[in-house]
Parts: sequence; C-alpha cells; structure tokens
Amino acid sequence: MTRRLFFMLFVSAGLAGSTVLRAETIQTRWSGNAEKMYDTGFTHMCMRNGDGGVCLFDMDLIENDGPGAGRSEKGASSDTIWGDNRARKILRLDDPRARAAYLVAFFYRQGAHPLKFTVNGNETQFDNWDQEACPEMYRWVEFPAEWLKKGDNTFDLSCPEAASEEDGWELYLARADEFENGGGDPEHVGETSFKSVNDGKSWKESPFGPDGDIRAEYSIRLSLDRHVAEGYLASPVIDLWRGDDDMPVVPLREIRKLQLRIDVDTPEGANIVYYLRKGTDPDPFAATWEPYRPVGESGTLVFTTGGADLNRRYVQFKAVLTTENPLVSPVVRSVDLMAELEERVPAHDNIRVVKVDNPVIGYSSLDWEWEAWNRPEYGALKKRENIDEVITGSRTEFDAQVKILDYIAKRWSWTLAPRDFPAWDALSVLGRVETLGAGGNCITFNNTIGGICMAYGWQARLVNCVGHEVIEVWNDEYGKWVMLDGAFDPDNVNTYQYDTTTSEPLNMLEMHRMYLDYYFPGKTIDWMRDYTHYQTPTEGKSLPVGRGSLTAGKPSRNTGFICAAFMRLVPRNNWYEKPTPRPLNHGSTWWPWNGYVNWYDDRTPPKRQYSHHTDRPRDMWPDLNLVHVDMVSGFGNDRLFLRFETYTPNFCHYEVDADDTGWKEVTDRWTWLLQSGRNELRVRAVNKSGAKGKPSVIVVNHADAPFGGGAP
Repeated sequence: MTRRLFFMLFVSAGLAGSTVLRAETIQTRWSGNAEKMYDTGFTHMCMRNGDGGVCLFDMDLIENDGPGAGRSEKGASSDTIWGDNRARKILRLDDPRARAAYLVAFFYRQGAHPLKFTVNGNETQFDNWDQEACPEMYRWVEFPAEWLKKGDNTFDLSCPEAASEEDGWELYLARADEFENGGGDPEHVGETSFKSVNDGKSWKESPFGPDGDIRAEYSIRLSLDRHVAEGYLASPVIDLWRGDDDMPVVPLREIRKLQLRIDVDTPEGANIVYYLRKGTDPDPFAATWEPYRPVGESGTLVFTTGGADLNRRYVQFKAVLTTENPLVSPVVRSVDLMAELEERVPAHDNIRVVKVDNPVIGYSSLDWEWEAWNRPEYGALKKRENIDEVITGSRTEFDAQVKILDYIAKRWSWTLAPRDFPAWDALSVLGRVETLGAGGNCITFNNTIGGICMAYGWQARLVNCVGHEVIEVWNDEYGKWVMLDGAFDPDNVNTYQYDTTTSEPLNMLEMHRMYLDYYFPGKTIDWMRDYTHYQTPTEGKSLPVGRGSLTAGKPSRNTGFICAAFMRLVPRNNWYEKPTPRPLNHGSTWWPWNGYVNWYDDRTPPKRQYSHHTDRPRDMWPDLNLVHVDMVSGFGNDRLFLRFETYTPNFCHYEVDADDTGWKEVTDRWTWLLQSGRNELRVRAVNKSGAKGKPSVIVVNHADAPFGGGAP
C-alpha cells in the first residue's frame, strides 16, 4: 500500500468535529525583487542599483594611510605645503577605468591660497572654502578620470604663492609607528609619499619630521566612481514550510522539491556564482548549518533539487558578484524560490491566534564583536564607582541607564584628550582622571557610560556623528537602541533625546531622519558645501525632539539631533579583550581612520574618504535580545510545538510565562499545552549577566474539539 493511499484511508476514518484532515501536495514561495533580498538578508560591498535590482557598490577608494592617520602623541603627524615645499603621493592602479575621479585629502588647516595639485602632470587645485559654512577639514576635488593610468599614478601638491609656513596647507600624516594599533602593517609605510624642499627639483622618500626620522604616508586618497571588484548578496534564512506566508502557526510538513530561480543581468566582463546551504536552525549563525555549495554560475539561475538531497527545513542562498571591468556590474533583478511539500497533519480550526507581538529578528551583515559578560573589569568598575548605589531605586532599565549617564557626566570636567589618550574601555578612562585630573572629551565620557552599562549586561557602543561622539545603549523595555550623551562641560550636554509627540527616547537613526526633515527638507546634502554642524533651531519651527536630563542645561543643545547628518561606528565593543585595532586619538582629528562602517541613504550620500558604507538599518542597529517564536501544530489539536530564536550577545537561556504563572527557564524548544479558552504566552531571552530581553507575546483562543470523538 502506498503512503498516500494509507493516509487517505486514515482520513476516511472520520475524525473529530472541527478537525479536517488533508493529504495534498502544497507549494510555498519566497519571491520578490532583489531589493527584498537586500533589505532582509545579508550583503557586503553591494548596493541598490539605480534602475532596480542590486549591483556591486559603485564607489571605490584607493588609500594606504588609514590605519595610522591622525594626531599622534609620538611626535610630528603633519606636514605643511608652502613655497618650495611640495608633497608627492603615488597610488597604484591595476585598472584605471572610472566614470569619475576625485582626489581626497585631510587638512589640519587650509592655506591662504589655493592648493595646486597635478595628476600625472595635469594640473588642477583645491580651492579655499568658507570654514564657517562648511567646517569639515577634509576635501575632495573632481578631476578628469582620463588623467589616470595603469600602474603608478603621481599626485604632486604645491602652494607656491604661500610666502610662509603659516600661509600654507597643513596635511595629515600617517606615521608608521601608529599603524599596528590601527590595524595595519607598517612594513612599507612611507614608500609612496615623497617631499621636496626645492620646488620639485628633487624628491626625498619619507621620512618626515624635524629630524627626518619619521616614516609616514600623506593622508591623500583616490576616490573613483566605479564598481568594486567583488561583493555578495545573500537571502535571509528561508523557512520552506512557510515561504512568504506570515501564518502564525504552520502544520508539520514534508518537503519534496525545491526550485530556485534568480534573474540577473551579467554584462560582458561581469559574473555571478550562486551558492545554497541547508540547515535545521532558523538562526543563520547556528553551528548546525551545512556549508554553502555552488549551484550555478553566470546568467539566470534555475536550480532544482529534491529527494534525499533536500532534507532540511531551512535554506539560504547567496550570489557572489564579480567584475573584471569596473565600469559594469552584474545586477540581481529578482528571486523566486518554490518548495513543494506534503501536509503531514490536519488543519486545526479550533486554534486561533488573536494577538501576536512576535518580531522577526533583524540580523546585521557586519561581523559584530561583543565583550564577554564575565570580564573581571566589570566587577572592579562597579565597585570603584559604587554604581550599585547610583542605580538603587531604579524601577526600570532605562531609569538606571539615565542615572549612569548623569553620574558620569558629573565625574570630571570636559577637556580635549590628545595627551595620554586612553583606551576605549571605561577603566582606562577613569585611570586617566586619576593621573591627569581629567578623563577627556565626548568620546571618553560616553565610552565610560557605555562601559558601565555593559557591566550590567546592557550592550552599548560608540557612535560618531558630525563633530561629536555619543553612546547608544540597547534598552530592553523599548526593544531598541537609545542614545545617551554625557559630555557635560562646556555645553551642559548630559542628555538623551526624546520624541516630543511620544516622549520615547530616540536613537541616532531616528534622529537622523528627523534632522533631514527639519533642516534639509526635500534636499540631498552636499558634504563639500552644506553646513551640518551643531545646527540651531529654525525660527518659528518647533523642534521634533526634546532634551531629557536629570540636570538643568541649555535646551538648544540637543546633541545627537543637531549632529545627526551623518553616523559612523566601529562594529564592536570588546575593548578589554581587544584594545586594538581602533582609530588613533579618535575625536582629536577629523576621523581619517578607514575602519569605520558609515551610514548613507538617498539624502546623505556616501563620504568619499571611506571604503565601507551601508544603508541597511539592521547593519548598524541590529536587533538584540528579542525572541522570535516559531509555532508548529501536530496531530493533536490542543497543543503547539514552539521553537525560539534570538540574537542575544552572551546568551544564557530562554524563559516563558504561560498565563501569568511565573517565569520559568526553558530550552529553545517548548510544548505549549493549551487550556480551554484564552491562552497567553510571554517569551524572553536572558543573557549571562541576568539582563532580560523584551518579551514576545502571543495570545491564542483554544476551543475544545475532542480529537477522534466522531461527528458533532
């Protein structure tokens, strides 16, 4: 007897009332345009294509100074171009093709006259600019891309009109002895930067400095409008039992067949290789996933599999895009995944989900690194600052976080911190207070706030905005990142920002969107011309944010909001485990390090001095400590089989509370035995520090319908 015939005979046995058994083949689909895959999945060095689809990122940076660039405490970290003093930078291109080309340079100050530069003998210049209108101390200038060539490209900079060093242009240097801490290799530093003191008649390779003993590179870079050589686009984890269907409960199903189609454009010189992997866990980072295996190359993919080769509920597919011609890119247009399945259980219409607060986890494409929960420094930090006493009486997590903000804002007087610049951990900053009498400026205030929050299991990370540093802390009550700013003096900051319509605290992305609508409505920012620093309120126009603080201060100092034109960050907070790599004396120079991830969108274009950008909120603001509940029905119509998924750094365990009976610890699988009538379940993740995530809530009505009891 075939299995299907046996199942049909089982159906004809006449099982109970509201239960209808089916034995039929069904299909699920996960399909849409490539932007859906981009928004919900994973990507690296790809972007939305202008006329639809997803292509390789179309801004390419050539640089070799990033790891060591900035103000050094070890000696000279600048060189001035004036009179007969010239600078030369050589940047190598294996392929010079580009739609447009820009020279990018970092300056401590501009000179009294334009800074001339040549590209392989062709001359143009950096013009002087109004620093009050645009205070940022980096500039880029477009020049004809046809001036570039394959191999070494020579850029000579001069300002012959400057009669003194004070009239010249002071350029950043990246010292070889700072490279290692910035994540670079110092071995060849200085080999592509040259100086002339006789109007270009002769050139001396680095070293620089008053004694001529400093090996360094000029912070001069080349930005090209062209596609990078390689990137990838990957789907989210796809549940073949569900596909696109958002049904809250899915019955047990047996997978028979899978067909995957990816429509693409692959111009000459471009290519795509496709991969697929299978797993038994909805978590994309679970160790149980099988390796990716190739399933096709170039052109539209049509891939079919089934039988013994298709034995997993979850799949993920990936397209690796490459090009040998930087003027063209492969473009992923659309995806269509179809699974053929057979129902294995009846549909239970006596179980109805009536309320769902069950978030889908927004995973980041970035390789975030989180500090371990059991660092001994955490205990030492809490004891030396008496933080338990500081937060005593807090009824909420956010109240405790605000009290920590207020405490550190009053811990020392604001000062610049280029001397004995501390590491990025809280204990190093507090040690600087004891030795020098001051912990430093905004970066040190806010890293200390973040470090204390992390000691209680609340993840935090530094965010650099326009001319400022703030901390964002994950708050489990709101289930999102929240900005705090404790840089008290000289501007009485000590603040968080809240939405004036809801009084809910805000993060930098929320304020960025408000900022654009308030200061640049309907406009795209031009980084070389527009003023984006410490904006003041527009007369007659109410601010959309308020200043939250336990301390009186200037109401106009809505830091966070007034600095929200741009955000960048380092995607990690494990500064005890790995003090480096990190930027050199971050905050004391104009952020020339190239290890940041930088935000961009339709109204704030990518900045040309950096390599790594994202316009996906989940990359920089990933969901933490939330739980997604997968609910599966079996043959019985009085129970559901649950599986929990979370992205919780330092995860410990799950807890459930069924019908207000109290929280109890469970594993990632749990059977929900339904009582007659209303059933309410709350599920949360708990990390190893004991911090508890925002609960997911599901309410189910269960009508009693005895299984196998005959017709009603």
